[in-house]
Amino acid sequence: MYYINLIFLYSFLGFTLESFYFKYINANAHSSIFTGPYTLVYGFGVLACLLVYNIISPTNIFIYYILFTITTSLIEYIGGHVIHFFLKKDKWNYSNFKIHFGKYLCLRNCLIWGILSTFIILYIQPYLNTHILLTIPKNATIIILIIFIIDLLNLIIKTIQTNK
Repeated sequence: MYYINLIFLYSFLGFTLESFYFKYINANAHSSIFTGPYTLVYGFGVLACLLVYNIISPTNIFIYYILFTITTSLIEYIGGHVIHFFLKKDKWNYSNFKIHFGKYLCLRNCLIWGILSTFIILYIQPYLNTHILLTIPKNATIIILIIFIIDLLNLIIKTIQTNK
């Protein structure tokens, strides 16, 4: 249940962060492929960084930054391709950025995700573990999971209808 809570918490926080960003730049955009307020690439990105952190324990913050930059870039790259494969659309496209690597990666964002991930894993995650993630009741997790499954089924139905 812990990892499910972690994924959904950071997916919600990522969705919120992007929503504020889109509001700031006056873009009429929605960062999630789902109806609900979560963008899973953020949740899986933090989960992957946390797993890297738990497996590899360097003491240098620069090493963490490099590892987390690579990890989140891989998650973003894979996520972009998975979304495109299943939904036949791109939720993000960095082709217009000065330094980009295909549609789904650009140097600027890779560096930003590395900074954010390092800060989150080293400073935010310990607090959230103690005060939120380890205190969420099992029933609440099950309810969140049921809502997500309904949202996922809705997405699948819409995708099938669109691709007919």
